[in-house]
Amino acid sequence: MLFSQIGYYSLIFGLIFSVILISIAYKDLFTVKNSINSNIFIFTSLQLIFVFLSFICLIISFINSDFSNEIVYNNSHTTKPLFYKISGTWGNHEGSLLLCLLILVLFIFIFLITSKKQPKKYQIFTLLFQEIIIVGFFLFILLTSNPFNHLFPVPKQGLGLNPILQDPILAVHPPILYLGYIGSSIILSASISAIIQNYVNSQWAKNLKNWVIISWIFLTIGIILGSIWAYYELGWGGFWFWDPVENISLMPWLCLTALIHSVIVLEKRSLLATWTLVLSISSFTLSMCGTFLVRSGILNSVHTFANDPKRGVFILIFLFLLILISLFIFFFFYKEKKIDQKNFLFSKETSILINNWFMMYFLSVVLIGTVYPIFLEVITSEKISVGPPFITNYLFLF
Repeated sequence: MLFSQIGYYSLIFGLIFSVILISIAYKDLFTVKNSINSNIFIFTSLQLIFVFLSFICLIISFINSDFSNEIVYNNSHTTKPLFYKISGTWGNHEGSLLLCLLILVLFIFIFLITSKKQPKKYQIFTLLFQEIIIVGFFLFILLTSNPFNHLFPVPKQGLGLNPILQDPILAVHPPILYLGYIGSSIILSASISAIIQNYVNSQWAKNLKNWVIISWIFLTIGIILGSIWAYYELGWGGFWFWDPVENISLMPWLCLTALIHSVIVLEKRSLLATWTLVLSISSFTLSMCGTFLVRSGILNSVHTFANDPKRGVFILIFLFLLILISLFIFFFFYKEKKIDQKNFLFSKETSILINNWFMMYFLSVVLIGTVYPIFLEVITSEKISVGPPFITNYLFLF
């Protein structure tokens, strides 16, 4: 119980530091110094330390089989091997969200360290937008998905983890996948900042490319590990193969794949700037849409978490605000620069753009096949499932 209390209050302190960080960063926008305020690094470090402490406390609760903690009781038992006790930390809704929050604060910490040579206001606006996302996750966890809820009287034994989830590959699959998902948050924040500062150029693309590649690599590995597990656990071509949550992870992957090509063109030839920004915004939007569909409980899948309307409403509102802010900034602040270079019909850039259009076509097919049954059920109360015929007829149309 002690570690649960420490973990809970560490989250509260982390939220307080986030609010302070936003205040300091906003004030620093109007100072004449060329470098950002040193207090920003201090509070970013404190934010990371306290979120990390909270996550470690949750891991210790699982290791110690502290069944006074509700999610430990629901996802562990005393006889479970140590490896699965630890992996059980992120094998549930609350713990996985805490891991996502840790990745968010870790990435902005790394960004500030590695971008010291970038323009000051670009760094600050990236930090501010990233902190908006971080505060949203803090509030979501503390208000609807607290990983440190207490049980009394304390049970003597836990319920254990779903047997099909007790697998070495699946134990490491979620953290790697989340690194890919959450990595797209920095891509979005940096893109919004670049738009505001009119900093969309080859130098910005060079720095953004590293984050895009990192996110793509982790997302690719995460999807591959999940697919390998599904092959021998659920049977390839069975439920998993058309599982909507598998489709949800594929959509941001397709978007990131297209983004890698376009950001390289922007870096080398200063072309496709607008398209690169659209893909940057879309990558994180699709990741958040996936979070909404999984966490709200409106999908019927082996991957979805418990159904809780409060969670779905919170994520939906948060997602709507992020998209609204991003689109507002894009349409009202972005000024496309005129490029003297001509993009000929049979150039490499045109080939890459056509390749991206195909990627977007595949993405739209997967998106429609995933969300169409949801909207149909809401409108007509009719339940349908999308299977191989839909995919083969439309995905392989060409």
